[in-house]
Amino acid sequence: MTPNENPQPKTRIKFEKLVERNRKEKTIQEEIDEAYQAWCIAADKDADLKCTAVQNDEPLQGKLLLEPATKLSNKPPSLWNEDDVMPIAKLISGRIAIDGTGDNSEGAWAFAMISHEFNLFLDKHDEIRGLIDPTYVVADVGGQNLPNFQLNRYPPPGSPINALTQYSDSKYIWAFNGAGGINRAQHLVGWIQALVPGIRLFVFSTNSPAQYF
Repeated sequence: MTPNENPQPKTRIKFEKLVERNRKEKTIQEEIDEAYQAWCIAADKDADLKCTAVQNDEPLQGKLLLEPATKLSNKPPSLWNEDDVMPIAKLISGRIAIDGTGDNSEGAWAFAMISHEFNLFLDKHDEIRGLIDPTYVVADVGGQNLPNFQLNRYPPPGSPINALTQYSDSKYIWAFNGAGGINRAQHLVGWIQALVPGIRLFVFSTNSPAQYF
């Protein structure tokens, strides 16, 4: 074959597949980079609630909530003040989970019974809400045993993002707390969707930590 002749069909097919694969890999990397840049821009312009919580990955024992939750439930929510809710707020500040298993069940349920009114109170008191305010990202994997989304390389080198925290050792639920939690959640969503196009992820921002039983 002379230099001006076209490659043989088999060689051409292999070459085209290699080019296509490289193009896909480049596109994925570009999408990851774009998601990271979007996070940086959002973080710089963040004008949301200022979360002052310091993330604590250790689940709160539900039994510690029994006494303050019971006391609060004995008072009409319309009469609650900051002094009433602060004992609970201090306990759950920065926590990503409330353990409701075993002997923690009663206290966790006592808090669950007043959590609606508690959250309504926090909606009107940003300084207290800022002590808590966790965010969760949940991947809808449909029961499939998917790869780890290359989270062994996450966050990217040089990133200001903290290491990921899995919710109660769940494989596809991640929790964020502290300043910029929603922005960090947004960045993770961009990272995963760039690697697994079409996957659906759910983001929950709540006033109080999720409970598990």
